[in-house]
Amino acid sequence: MKSTLLFCLLGMMMAPSAVQAEDIFNETMTEPGQFYAGFSLLKSEAECSYEGVACDSTGYKLATGYKFNEHLAVEGGYYDLFNNDGTNPSTLKRSSVNASGLALSGIGTYSINDKTSLSGRAGIMAWQADGNTDGIRVDAMSGTDILLGVGGGYKLNDHWQMRGEYEHVSGDLEANIYSVGTTLSTL
Repeated sequence: MKSTLLFCLLGMMMAPSAVQAEDIFNETMTEPGQFYAGFSLLKSEAECSYEGVACDSTGYKLATGYKFNEHLAVEGGYYDLFNNDGTNPSTLKRSSVNASGLALSGIGTYSINDKTSLSGRAGIMAWQADGNTDGIRVDAMSGTDILLGVGGGYKLNDHWQMRGEYEHVSGDLEANIYSVGTTLSTL
């Protein structure tokens, strides 16, 4: 099931590149695509806990992508989802829970005006989470789940953009991710 989903998603992302290749020979195309990189601070809310330590935490996201045009992009990213610790009151043991993920998404963007845009994201996230008690890794989980999101962006100039997003990881890991950050694109 997950491999079928992965192949379907990759096929959807490759379809725009076929259109892009066709546009190379079309006289109406005026701008080439752009590479970009971004950094965001995030707040995650996951439906899990380990030894009394909640999975909700702050973290960050590093992303890089390619804009085929002003409406379509593909993006890969590393998510530091949560890193939280605490002491279990019943056992007095120090426990921590950590999770990170790698994501691949297709992003569609609608420009409201020259500076402001709305976006939607659909992709997958491969994640890994582990629980530690007194510094010893006790429990670990991993999986690949659906990643969906919506966001907004504001161009500061031709290269810098501020963006805010809400993303949801759905499957074995149920998590809501709220982020705000910036992207830098090529010429």
